[in-house]
Amino acid sequence: MWFLIAALIMGVAVQKSGLLQRVSLLVLKVFPATFKGQTFALLTAGTIIAPFIPSVTAKSVIMAPLSKGISEAMGFPQKSRGASGLFGAFWIGFVCTGVSFLSASLFNYLIKGMVPKEVAAQFTWMQWFLAALPWTIVLFIASFIALQLLYKPKEKATLPPGYATEELKKLGPWKREEKIVLVVMCLALVCWMLERTLNIPAVIVALLAVCIFVLTNVLTIPDLRAKVPWDMMIFYGGLLGIAIVFPSLKIDKWLGGLVTPYIAPLVSNPYLFIAALAICIYIVRTAIISLTATLTLFMLMIIPVASAAGYNPWVIGIVTYASMWVWHLLYQNGLYIPAFYAVEGLVEQKQMAKLSVAYMIISILGFWACIPVWQFMGLIK
Repeated sequence: MWFLIAALIMGVAVQKSGLLQRVSLLVLKVFPATFKGQTFALLTAGTIIAPFIPSVTAKSVIMAPLSKGISEAMGFPQKSRGASGLFGAFWIGFVCTGVSFLSASLFNYLIKGMVPKEVAAQFTWMQWFLAALPWTIVLFIASFIALQLLYKPKEKATLPPGYATEELKKLGPWKREEKIVLVVMCLALVCWMLERTLNIPAVIVALLAVCIFVLTNVLTIPDLRAKVPWDMMIFYGGLLGIAIVFPSLKIDKWLGGLVTPYIAPLVSNPYLFIAALAICIYIVRTAIISLTATLTLFMLMIIPVASAAGYNPWVIGIVTYASMWVWHLLYQNGLYIPAFYAVEGLVEQKQMAKLSVAYMIISILGFWACIPVWQFMGLIK
């Protein structure tokens, strides 16, 4: 719970400093000004930034206008293939990569809080990264290919010369807050990666980072009161409590008993089991709108049965998280909706639904690529 609170406050500091926009523009500046170059740049920028800010909501709302700005600069009409492709590259790069790094999403800390303590202790930042790396690689490469196939415009279009440079000039010189946040976040990331070597708990590093932000006035007391969604933290605290209460009352075993007849025949084949679990979540997400409810429900139901079959509970958590992230229907993803409307009519939902279907297939392929690695790591026996 303390890690959740500290991570969310760190995200507020990054958001307030403006560092997110500056780093993104610096990455865009490196790549070609073509549609192919800028979709690759948005995927790269999102992947680089992902581990530095755990609030997926902040990343989606703050960075969505960047895709609109690039689209307008390249001359793409609203709701065109080119505009849709740039928005899709932003969404995959800045949001879907939340699965890839422990520090990239609050849902990851929620997963750690809901698995047994010995499993949570096993998954340091580096362990999480390595276990999710095959999925991340498949997501990056296959998504780039899908964006070219689905959205590449027929007409040639490029950004005006010096577009990223001009946008950086609008931000002005590096601010004191940006420098502090950059240094602190880089140090925190290094400490998380070397947690077992340094023997410093990740939560201590996160809390120290928050203290530095407060002591240097990057964050003020009014910021902590107004910009941190404390109601969300109370809600997450309740969910972590459920993860403790359900096993004590054996409710998790009761739920597992309900689904055992359906999934028991599949668990012996990890490729079939993971694909079936992902497809089941895709279907259920049509009716269960809450991302948090989906994650909680499936982890409580599936973990008892899967654990008995030799699956590490983390595997169920990460497959559930990645699979619940679909957006083929506008109403079904509460974090997709604000990003969709933040670009003010840049895209239409039927265009983006094609990318959601592609993501469903890519995600399963990514997890299939993970299975040999997970077996080698002892996560599937």
